[in-house]
Amino acid sequence: MSEPLSPKSEEKKSLKRMMIHSFIVIPFILAVSCAMLYAAIRLLTREKQTAYDLLEDVKVGGATKRWQSAFELSKVLASPALIPKEEGFTQEMASAFQKSKQDDPRVRQYLALAMGRTGNAAFFEPLTEDLAGEKDENLPAILYAIGMLKDRRGPAVLNPFLNHRDARVRSITVVALGNIADPSSIGKLKKVLVDAEPNVQWGAALSLAKMGDRTGKSIILKMLDREYLSAFPQVDPEEQKYLLLSAIEAASLLNEPELNAQLLRLSKTDSNMKVRAAALEKLK
Repeated sequence: MSEPLSPKSEEKKSLKRMMIHSFIVIPFILAVSCAMLYAAIRLLTREKQTAYDLLEDVKVGGATKRWQSAFELSKVLASPALIPKEEGFTQEMASAFQKSKQDDPRVRQYLALAMGRTGNAAFFEPLTEDLAGEKDENLPAILYAIGMLKDRRGPAVLNPFLNHRDARVRSITVVALGNIADPSSIGKLKKVLVDAEPNVQWGAALSLAKMGDRTGKSIILKMLDREYLSAFPQVDPEEQKYLLLSAIEAASLLNEPELNAQLLRLSKTDSNMKVRAAALEKLK
């Protein structure tokens, strides 16, 4: 077994995977460290709690209990059937998020994700009211959550972050805009296809394809090439697989002859059977 990554390294890797998975694996866990993984296992083995129980623990629990409960709440609310419909729950959750500014950053990050997963437009204001003063470490989770809400007010809030100094923030922003899929974002996304960070380029191309725009076709074509992806040592084989699957999905939306030819090649020759099956399915 390899040695555990430092929290900083693991956070960076998780954020990168969040961008990679956005088109095929919506659930994502921000800044997962080895300690958090261990805690998650413990949470999974104990008696199941409702969203109300977990929110109460976020509000009154001890330091560790709060972020663990926020983490578990973000998982519970990924299931539409488990999202409480009462306005009181929405208000209490928004209040807990507003009070988390000085808490462990993980509490705020997981609460943001939990709010985003509900798809409830009532959370738009709490998530966006103080973005200018938000800590950089919290921005990726909050911006991603805004994208999950798919609110038409989102692009106006997200667009300024396409020029953020942190490449992680820019990467999450292009994904969030793709999730909202508002045509008003197309022009902005086209401009970041030349971003210095490959993750931003990839995310912008995928988001544009999701909106039916072909401007990022050449980037998607490169993403369908394992040899190209292998030039990035930080992209491990598992991440290569998810990048390929994301690019396959995007290519199928564009239905371009050049992209389809690459899908055919992948369906016959790729080393990963899941990638081959996905490519073949999109060619049908």
